Amino acid sequence: MSDRADRRLTGPARAAVVGASFGFFVDMFDVYLPVVALTPAMDYFLPASVSPDSRAIVNSLIFVATLVGRPLGSLIFGRLADQIGRRRTTLYAVTGCGVCTGLIAVLPGYAQVGMVGVALLVLLRLADGIFLGGEYAGATPLAMESVPTGRRGWYGGLVGMGFPLSYCAISLVTLLTLRIAPAGSATSAYSVWGWRVPFVIGALLCLVFVVYYARSVTESEVWTRSTKSRNPVREVLFGSARREFVQVFVLMSGIWIASNLASGLLPSALQTQGHVSATAVTGALVIVQAVHSVLFPYLGALSERIGRRRFLAWCGVGIGVPCAAAFGTISAGWWTGFGSVLLLTAVIRLAGASAFAVTPSYLCERFPSALRGSGFGLGYSTPLVLTSFYAYYQNWLGAILPHGYTASALLVLGGALVLIGALLGPESRNVEFGAEPAAAHPANPAQRHNP
Repeated sequence: MSDRADRRLTGPARAAVVGASFGFFVDMFDVYLPVVALTPAMDYFLPASVSPDSRAIVNSLIFVATLVGRPLGSLIFGRLADQIGRRRTTLYAVTGCGVCTGLIAVLPGYAQVGMVGVALLVLLRLADGIFLGGEYAGATPLAMESVPTGRRGWYGGLVGMGFPLSYCAISLVTLLTLRIAPAGSATSAYSVWGWRVPFVIGALLCLVFVVYYARSVTESEVWTRSTKSRNPVREVLFGSARREFVQVFVLMSGIWIASNLASGLLPSALQTQGHVSATAVTGALVIVQAVHSVLFPYLGALSERIGRRRFLAWCGVGIGVPCAAAFGTISAGWWTGFGSVLLLTAVIRLAGASAFAVTPSYLCERFPSALRGSGFGLGYSTPLVLTSFYAYYQNWLGAILPHGYTASALLVLGGALVLIGALLGPESRNVEFGAEPAAAHPANPAQRHNP
């Protein structure tokens, strides 16, 4: 392990970490946009005659389109990150994301073009998801390759904290916009123009990121020195790294189940089952997410001390026991008052989503340099294809369980997957990047292109 002097970050390394954290922030800000900012404005895209069930299907399509696009983006951009470089791939991906988000901000509604508007919205969200899948496949490996062994936990936590901070930001932006432009009907200020504000901000964030990244971040020296693979995606899915991919897939499936419930379902569960006001729920989520994000680097440092494997195993226990139990108490009606809701939200978020403080460092450590972009991107995003349909799994479980407890059952499953996935993998904190064996199928010298 490097001594203290060697563990200090250089200027380029700091820029890479800041860039990756900013990238995660932009990524998750964009993911949450339709869930938080667009829901109050769906009357702009759909006629009043559409049934509640059909509206729910359209809302699901908008959200799922982004999630389905992310694995496709990892296939495309993960390979590029391993073959043409992390930096260039990140710039391409975030530029595309900004263009898609900006186009959504100027979409016409049902009154102008009928259902074509919502069809364009779904298509743009799919394209957006593809570009989003490329951002973390390039920026996160570059950042983790830039920091020394023994400090990846702390700096990986700094990268990961962009995730919870983005939820705070989009919630605050939406709340402020609703204050200025109230929602209520297809002709309300929010439905006509207010919802566009968060999307414009999302596009501008992408622009700021691209300018910063292009000026401040240099290519990973680890990637530059590594032997390139002819087909890194094939090596990850079917070749030399397939076992690592399967192990990471199991682990991330459990983490995404917990995240979808702790972030996506919790607000509606508190309102519909716990009968908590929307204002109280949003306020509690913003406070808890802000505090949780500050803890991310410290949680990463804890994994450096006790080991990533043990940390993630305990995360599995936390998801399957206290997080699942806390969710079960919502339908029981145990919680009244803002203080109680704040405590409940804190338990669910801390127990259910702390694994994201370690995933940037751990997933990068599980794959060799020649495959790291593809391995990280595919391992991080492909489980979303299965786990994003949690609402349907709840409906199936509702046939054998009271509906209020279906989320708890899924959290027990998610916790078990995280625990099993963690125990299937080795301890990774002492892996020396650049010292791993080369990919099984190195590229020809002519293919070793350094931007």
